[in-house]
Amino acid sequence: MMSPRPIRVLCVVPRGITGRGGIETLFAHVDEQLRSGPDTGLEMVFMDSRGGASRAGWIFYFPFALAHYVWLLASRRYDIVHLNTTTNASAWRKWLLQSIAGLAGVKTVVHFHSSFLPKPGEPRGVWVSVLRRVFERAGAVVVLGEYWRTFVARFYDMPAERFQVVANGVVDFAPDAPRAREKGAPVRLLFAGNLTDAKGAGVLLQSLALLPPELPKWHAVLAGAGDVAAFRDRATELGIAGEVEFTGWMVRDTILPLYRQTDIVVLPSRSEGLPVCLLEGACAGAALVSTPVGSIADVLHDGENGLMVMPDDPDALAHALAQLIGDAARREAFRTASRSIYASRFQLEAMIDALREVYQKVLASR
Repeated sequence: MMSPRPIRVLCVVPRGITGRGGIETLFAHVDEQLRSGPDTGLEMVFMDSRGGASRAGWIFYFPFALAHYVWLLASRRYDIVHLNTTTNASAWRKWLLQSIAGLAGVKTVVHFHSSFLPKPGEPRGVWVSVLRRVFERAGAVVVLGEYWRTFVARFYDMPAERFQVVANGVVDFAPDAPRAREKGAPVRLLFAGNLTDAKGAGVLLQSLALLPPELPKWHAVLAGAGDVAAFRDRATELGIAGEVEFTGWMVRDTILPLYRQTDIVVLPSRSEGLPVCLLEGACAGAALVSTPVGSIADVLHDGENGLMVMPDDPDALAHALAQLIGDAARREAFRTASRSIYASRFQLEAMIDALREVYQKVLASR
């Protein structure tokens, strides 16, 4: 008896699965799993919609991406078009891609990743109504956690059941985690993300400069794109250049081994969805320090595998980091708990299974 044909999915990732960003990293994990793991009943083709263009540069790239998209839809029958969207210009691009999919008779699943929607009293751009239209026309709308299901449903005054929760997941690249550390080795900290104040990179540097000198030795790595020179200069001004390393953007094959050497992953962002860097940190058995924004509380259980601090508070962040740098027993307990939390909820197989269920429901609704 022949096995059923896999569900064919055309997945639109903003910068492609080799691009720089959380969505791109997430679906690079998915692609790796689909290529090397057991049969999942899914066949996914990935394409980018804006390439590596920065700021408004996507305007020049998008026509070529659009032509490629039309060619893909015309050359092969897809069951689902999976559109990953954020806000602002992304909403307009996904509206057009969704419209074309509709003309081709292909259902769309919209995956909402943004950590930003206007707060009460803030002006609403036209993209807000465009994104609502995208949500309304989709076969299903995927959000990253219960926090986002409640928030987006309330913001758009739509039924919460309209939004399907699919937690992000990452490949288990550290099955033997947490690894024992060499006695006397510096405590290693990792920040993995764009070097911006919105991500908390500046606050992190301030907090590192506030750490008491009597703490055990530590070493911080800031791995990400952005104005690296400016942040390096800031570290020099704060007197911590010798303890802080800036690597620039690191490809997955390079940064995943770095996670395995890391004791504490820190991300003091002002806003987040469900950041992949914290999932990768948990997978590798690192203690986590971050802010209570978005769905971060799903992976960082305050006092169990990490510590929460409020955004833009370098004193509080310094205090949290000092606790974990100075208390090896607590740090090791957090590292073990992180690995357990990852294994219980954020393995990539669980995410792929949940996506397949969403696709099946959409196809059954025909």
